[in-house]
Amino acid sequence: IKPNIDEIRMLTGKTCDNMEDMIEAAEEIHRRGVEVVAVSLGGEGSFLVCDEGIYQAKVPKINAVNTVGCGDSMIAGFAIGFSEGLPIEEVLRKASAISAAAALREETGFFVKQDMESILPDVQIIKLR
Repeated sequence: IKPNIDEIRMLTGKTCDNMEDMIEAAEEIHRRGVEVVAVSLGGEGSFLVCDEGIYQAKVPKINAVNTVGCGDSMIAGFAIGFSEGLPIEEVLRKASAISAAAALREETGFFVKQDMESILPDVQIIKLR
């Protein structure tokens, strides 16, 4: 699943006022049986919790034009990455780059492959645990 901050609060009843609280909430959902819990943080990137660990994605600063549908674009990026059999870090990198690329376009839920490819190398993936 890919909840945003408000959605993870609703799912867990936690306030999630800081990164550690959000991670704990995502870990709780993961323990309940959700294989991958990816939490979007808007312009601050995202993080995910899975059996392999906890990873944070930091995206480069962009001139966002339209952020509507970026979460859906991120989910599509996860689907593509998983279908390609990529390691979890690369799945997160691709999903993050697609989401950021979608924010560069006026059309909702639309991205240009060249935008994604130019952003992809600048997405930092950090293993938190």
